[in-house]
Amino acid sequence: QNIEVTQLPETISVKAGENLTLKCTLTGANLPGGVRWYKGLDRNQPPIFSDRQGSSNRGIRVIPGSNTDFTINIQNIQPEDAGIYFCVKFRAGVQERELVSGKGTMVSVIVLPKVRLEINPPAESFYPEDAKVELFAKDAQARKGKVGMKTSNPDGTFSLKSNLKMLVTEDMNFSTFLCLVQQDSQSLVYETITLFITQQLER
Repeated sequence: QNIEVTQLPETISVKAGENLTLKCTLTGANLPGGVRWYKGLDRNQPPIFSDRQGSSNRGIRVIPGSNTDFTINIQNIQPEDAGIYFCVKFRAGVQERELVSGKGTMVSVIVLPKVRLEINPPAESFYPEDAKVELFAKDAQARKGKVGMKTSNPDGTFSLKSNLKMLVTEDMNFSTFLCLVQQDSQSLVYETITLFITQQLER
C-alpha cells in the first residue's frame, strides 16, 4: 500500500509581511497516522503544523478535515522564514514514525527596500526679510516641512531653506510637493516637485 506526498510548486517567492501558502496532497492508501509540516530536515524540532490535537500550529489548514489535502497557510512571513519546508506523513503507533515525506518546497522571502525622501528647496535673494515660506505634500498638507533660519546675503538680501523628510511608500507615487513663498502683498511664488517611483517599495 503506497502513499505519495506531492508538494507543488518546488519553489515559492513571497514578500515579507505577506501570507505564504504551502501546498501538500496525499494520494494512495489512507493509512492511519498524522501529517506534519517541518521547516528543514530536523524532525525533532516543533513542527510548523501538526494535525494532532492540542498542537500549537503556526500554519493553518486551508481545507480542514480533508484526508488528502494538507495545504497550509502561514501569515506575516518574515525574512527568517526563508528555507525548505517538508510535508511529512507519519504511521500511527505508540510512537509515530515517519512513513513518507514530500520532496520539499523552497521558500525565498523578498525584502523590499526602504527609501527615504528629503526635499530641500531654497528661497534665495529676497527682500525685505519678512517672507513666509511653507513646504508640504499637496495631497497631505499635514505632512509639512521645517523652515530654517533666515540668512543674510552680502548684497543685503535674505535666503532660507526648508526641509521635508519622510519614508517613501508605493502609494506615494506621483505625489506632488509644494514650496510656497509669500511676501507682503506680492503675488504668491511657488515651485512643485513630483515624486516618481521607479522600483518596487514596501507598502
